Amino acid sequence: MSNWWIMWICYTIQKRGSGIMVLWGEWVDVDRMDPCKYQCAHCDALVGPDSGYLCDRHGGALGKVYICPNCNRPTYFEMSNDRTQIPSPRYGNKIEHLPEEIEKVYTEIRDCMSHQLYTAGVLLARKLLMNIAVDSGAKEGESFVTYVNFLESEGIIPKDGKDWVDAIRQAGNIATHKIPSINQELAEDIVTFLEFLLRIKYEMPGRMARK
Repeated sequence: MSNWWIMWICYTIQKRGSGIMVLWGEWVDVDRMDPCKYQCAHCDALVGPDSGYLCDRHGGALGKVYICPNCNRPTYFEMSNDRTQIPSPRYGNKIEHLPEEIEKVYTEIRDCMSHQLYTAGVLLARKLLMNIAVDSGAKEGESFVTYVNFLESEGIIPKDGKDWVDAIRQAGNIATHKIPSINQELAEDIVTFLEFLLRIKYEMPGRMARK
């Protein structure tokens, strides 16, 4: 059996551990290479492994595959193209203690941002706010405005955060009904606000509950 076939088997057999997908197995015939510091797209950890696989031609490295020491999953670097990382790391930061459905939408937003899909990310931002409202006790099937009013009345959206929610509403209307796409700066600002909101609503209470 070839090494690449063994690698594929190792890649497809997985187990869940510590909230991330961790590969269950051992990579075969890995090479020792210069350490490479990067953010793993699979588990969000900042790592610096020194083992993996090298694609070499006439003594020059064309590509490298590093194995994350945290989740044991591979990341490919295209050395001839300004060290392009595949898969690229997700935009923004991982938030702890999120409900499953809200974490799923937030992760999808981060994936959109990583692939420059800013309009899609902003549309998902509206969905995320609606999901937060329902998770906080609002009825399902209501309008976006109803959910925003609910979040404000419950104090989930801080007083100084109303302008940001309005920006999400307006950006979503532009993405849905008008031709111009959402620009990168606006999308990044919206995701930064969402990250702040999720930390206040879920992560900080979750941390306190563990103490």
